[in-house]
Amino acid sequence: MTISISLTAEAETKLSQRAARLGQDLSIVASDLLEEAVRRPSVDELLAPACRQVAESGLDDQALDDFFRDVLKEVRDDRKRSPYELG
Repeated sequence: MTISISLTAEAETKLSQRAARLGQDLSIVASDLLEEAVRRPSVDELLAPACRQVAESGLDDQALDDFFRDVLKEVRDDRKRSPYELG
């Protein structure tokens, strides 16, 4: 499929620089970038399972805030106790 798009001067410059750096034709680099972008899941798609779990949990906004504050406090407390351990 062939399409025609308009780019800002800045985007065109960056695309041209990338193509030159890769030693590829500008249209190939643009096509590769578009292909990558449409394959990548959207934020909504990534968050859908978590949103579904929250909805099914029955927690209200305050309970959810409290839960995440408690988790954050636990993580911070763990890091204070063992700042050099990972995991």
